[in-house]
Amino acid sequence: MQEDRALDYYLNRAFQRLDLPDVASEMKVERIYRQLAGDLISKLTPKVSYHEGELKLKLSSAALKQEMLMRRESLMQKMNEALGGNIVRRIKLL
Repeated sequence: MQEDRALDYYLNRAFQRLDLPDVASEMKVERIYRQLAGDLISKLTPKVSYHEGELKLKLSSAALKQEMLMRRESLMQKMNEALGGNIVRRIKLL
């Protein structure tokens, strides 16, 4: 986990210097989602995007979408704990 923090730090600095701070946030949110979701769910989530508090998940399974609808609040809470703040305010399932 220490290596991830160091990488986050240097990527954030690079994106800030390039005037692209949102790119770093989007990448971090996606990385945290994939860590929390695990390998199988990650494979069934071909597209993850984040913009201004909204996490959009493109799911390739109707059954997974139903399950995620029921667990959306729990996922949002876990994401925010891992991110260290109220970063994800909505989750949209596609």
